[in-house]
Amino acid sequence: MPNMDGMVASYEIRKFEQQNMLKRTSIIALTGLASVDAQEQATLSGVDLFLTKPVPLKKLKAVLEDHFPSPGTHG
Repeated sequence: MPNMDGMVASYEIRKFEQQNMLKRTSIIALTGLASVDAQEQATLSGVDLFLTKPVPLKKLKAVLEDHFPSPGTHG
């Protein structure tokens, strides 16, 4: 992203949610960085789920369906 990376964006989203008393939304990080440091930084910034590329499409679909159910479904 041109103005901030995903970790900063996640932190800013969490800050905005708190300041505006909004329900917490799911943030999923999909990255090529598999280091423990990157995972820790993601957790500290407010990321809910950390996925490392490559991710099989079936797994990605299941994750997205779990975190973002289609309207009219329960989940």
